[in-house]
Parts: sequence; structure tokens; C-alpha cells
Amino acid sequence: MSAIIENNWEQWDELYVWHPYTQMALVPKALGVESTFGSYLTLTDGRKIFDGISSWWVTLHGHSHPYIAKAISEQASKLEQVIFAGFTHKPASELAKRLIEKAPSGLEKVFYSDNGSTAVEVALKLCLQYWQLQKEARTTFLALSHSYHGDTFGAMSASSRGTFTDPFESLLFNVIHLPFPTPPSDYRKEFSDEEIVFLETLTKHCSTNKAIAGFIFEPLLLGAGGMRGLEKQGVAKSY
Repeated sequence: MSAIIENNWEQWDELYVWHPYTQMALVPKALGVESTFGSYLTLTDGRKIFDGISSWWVTLHGHSHPYIAKAISEQASKLEQVIFAGFTHKPASELAKRLIEKAPSGLEKVFYSDNGSTAVEVALKLCLQYWQLQKEARTTFLALSHSYHGDTFGAMSASSRGTFTDPFESLLFNVIHLPFPTPPSDYRKEFSDEEIVFLETLTKHCSTNKAIAGFIFEPLLLGAGGMRGLEKQGVAKSY
């Protein structure tokens, strides 16, 4: 281990941090970000880099947005986090009301989770527990090929299998991955042959396979599968 330099946080990162989706033995040293504003990252060497992926699609309104920073500061000075088992507060109930008002018909409750992977875990557990309460042994899920739902075990199980999931294959539960229907090149109302086969396969599984607990899919965009849209071709609206 090289000598540790006082106040050199970039060296501390290199010595002590594992970065996600990164082969640490092969990649160059991580770029140090000193500050951010709008769509740009300012590096420690003064360079500015355009953040074209919104830092993994998180900062959709830009970095260091004055309105958002002010709202966070005001909220944190009043109430930042409170145990949610047996307690509640206005921001949580107000957000839930506004979400339900925009949600599809039939969705009437909100369960808060702190990230996408655990949100998927909660959804899968809800399906499994529902069928247990119905006294039915349903434990198999349907998902789309080339899908991505997260990195926790249930989310990995529902996602397409590959390099990142191979080390954990023996611990992942059974998921049937349906072929993704190829999107049309232009908008139209009728289904293509591939879409019809997909819908027939999905319907057959749901109606005849009594082990199916649920169907999980990305309703607008299959990002990890190549930025392939579902909404445009009407598939998402079919369920």
C-alpha cells in the first residue's frame, strides 16, 4: 500500500472504496468530482464534463438546482427522517395522495422504499404473500428477456441473467423470461405478429400455469435491453 497523503481524498477513494459495476483491477482511477451545477460535473483538475446520463438518471432536473436545494434545506431543518412504523408526517401522506391521484385505477396504496431494487423486492413479496393468504402455492414470476430490475436477490432473479448475476445463479428463484416483442418503427394501433405471439404466450402462462405469482415488467422503456419502448406500441396499455 502506498503512503497515505494527508487530505488527498482521491487517494483515499482508490485505497478504500469499491465502485459499483466496476472491475477495480482493470479500470483507470475514478474521476474526482469537485462540484456540480446544471448538466455539468466539475472535476478536481478544473475540467467540466457534460452529465449526459443524469448520474444514472437520478438528477433529471440538473445538479445543485436552487429550488430543490432550498426545499431540501428547509425540510431537513424541520423534519428529515422519522420512524415510519406507527408514526407518520405530512410530506409522506401528501406525496402518497398525489401519487394515487396519478396512478392507474385500482392502485390505492403507497409503500415507501428507499431505492429501486428494494421497491422490486417489496412488490415481489407482496405477490408471494397474497397467494399464501389465498392458500395457493404460487412462487414463479414472469418477466421480460433483457430486463433489469435491480441488484438485490429478488430483483436479480427477475432480471435477465448474465455476467453480473452468474456468481449468484444457484441462489436465484425461478423466473420465466418471455421474449421481448420487437417494437415497430412507427406508431400504429394494430399489433405486429411478434407482439401477438408475445401476448398469446403471456396469456397462456397466466391462465394455465397455476404456479405464476405475478408478472413484472418495465412499463415504458426497456433501458438495459437497448432503450426499447413498450408504451409506443401499446403493449404496456394492454395489462
